This record gives sequence, C-alpha cells and structure tokens, in this order.
Amino acid sequence: MNYAPGTDYDALWKKIISELFEEFILFFAPDLYEAIDFRKGIVFLEQELPKVIIEHKKGKKIADKIVKVSLKNGEEKYVFIHIEIQGKKDPDFSKRMFTYFYRLFDRFQENIYSIAILTDLSKSNDPQAFQYSFYGTELTYRFNTYKFNEEDIPSLKKSTNPFAIAVLAGIYLHQTEKNYHKRYEVKKKLLKDFILTNPNLKSNVAEALFYFIDYLLYLPHELTKQLTKDLSINIEKEAKHMLYSEKIKEAPTLAEYFKTVREEGFEKGKMEEKRNLAAELLREGFSVEKVAKMVKLSLDEVEEIGASIHPNQPES
Repeated sequence: MNYAPGTDYDALWKKIISELFEEFILFFAPDLYEAIDFRKGIVFLEQELPKVIIEHKKGKKIADKIVKVSLKNGEEKYVFIHIEIQGKKDPDFSKRMFTYFYRLFDRFQENIYSIAILTDLSKSNDPQAFQYSFYGTELTYRFNTYKFNEEDIPSLKKSTNPFAIAVLAGIYLHQTEKNYHKRYEVKKKLLKDFILTNPNLKSNVAEALFYFIDYLLYLPHELTKQLTKDLSINIEKEAKHMLYSEKIKEAPTLAEYFKTVREEGFEKGKMEEKRNLAAELLREGFSVEKVAKMVKLSLDEVEEIGASIHPNQPES
C-alpha cells in the first residue's frame, strides 16, 4: 500500500473520529444516533484502552476508541469502535472482537455498542459471529460491521455526511495502490468537489476532512506541489479570497496550506468586522479614544477610519 512515510494511520482515523464524532455515529450507526443525547456531551476514554485491550498488535493497523455517551432516556452507555486500517481476512477476527467485548463489559459493567469497520476491499474479508460450544455451554457473539467492499461509490458521493467522503478516500487508497497519477486525479476531485466548492460545509468539518484526505491519499512531493498549485484558486475562494504568500505556497503539506489560508482569511474577516464596528460608532458620535478602547484598535487606525467616513470638506 502506498502509505505516506511515517504517517500513523491509526492516529489519522482516531483524529477525524474525535473531531467529528456526531457525524461519525450518524453515518455508521444511525439507529444509535437517534438514541444519543449529544447535548450532554461525550467522553473519550482513551486512557482505559491499555487496561482493557491488552494485546500485542505488531504488524497490524488498528484504531480503537472507547466513548461514553448519554442516551435521551438518561442512561449512560459505552461505544466501542474498532477499525481495521489494513483489514485483511483474519480467522481470529470475531474471536478478537468478543475478547474486546467481554473485557470492556467486565471493566464497565454497562451495555456496549461494538462496531468493526473493515477498510479492506477484498470480498473474502467477511467475519461472522463468534461462536463457542463446549458440552452444553454455548455462546454466540454478533457485532456491527461496516465493510468498505460493500459500499456503492455513487451513493457515497451523494451523501452529505463527511464520513461518506472519508470512506470514499479509503476506497480510493486501495484502488490507486500502484498508480500515483491516478491517485492525484481522485484526490484533486475529492478536495475540489466535496470540500472547496461545497458552500454548506462547516469550517471545522472542512478542515478535519481536508487533513484526513491529504494525509491518507499520500502523493510524492512533486505531485503534492502540483496539486497545491492546481487547487490554490479554490482554496483562496473557500477562504474568502485571501491572498497567500510565497511562504504559504511552500507549506510542507496541502493540509497545512489549506489551514493557514483559512486562518489568515478568518483573521482578515475579524479585522474587517472591527473596522466596520468602529466606523459605525464614530458615526454615532463616540470619540476616537472611546472607539479605540471599545473595538481594540490603535488610535491611528481609528483616526484613519474616521477620516475615510468624514473626509475634509474643501474650503469655500
């Protein structure tokens, strides 16, 4: 797999899940979503993982999360998220899921929702329920699964949930494994069509999704520079036409460039709001000193604004 050198894909998935957890549940577990009271907040229990899931995972790409949520009926429940980043067929997968479940159940003594997200595209990767039977002692453990290999790309493209695009990026990662130029094209299309030209995308969602796609769909340095150049106009437009410097253009990653332009655009917007407020206060008769203190601008800046709205009249 053409992964970026040094990139921690476990952390990449954990990051976007943490930042967009409500959207994650809505996409992967819509039935559970309806029951959760998100107004009461959520608690990530990363510190509990080493106590519960004690397993040497050498050679595996696995992202696990435990999240405590409050239901609308007042109960507290635990969501266990298990993601196989390099999901390949594993005869012991269902057993591992059961092992995680009973350790979590023993630790918390609460109902637990488990979901396994399998990123592999192989049709043979189809884990079944874990079953145990020994002279009359029997057990069947079923868990929720989401399989990339069963998803319909056109349906993902129509979805308004950001995780549809995250899944799409995961599918493209496998499909472009041996072709960076093909990956360049699909990455460009994802970033442009679903983020940079989407007027309904919230700022925090855009940044989280942009970061995820940029690092997941790794491209060599030269192709990254070309992609930055190709998308620069769209990034500027998305960031309220903020002009960018040569330093920004040379940012190490496309995600950093996007974030920097957005931040500078935001700062420019805040300054514009301050100047507009100062002008309004001056029109209402407030002194320059008072306005400067109220909107936190310098006296010179406020005097300049005053001169622009009350230009000196020519002598008669």
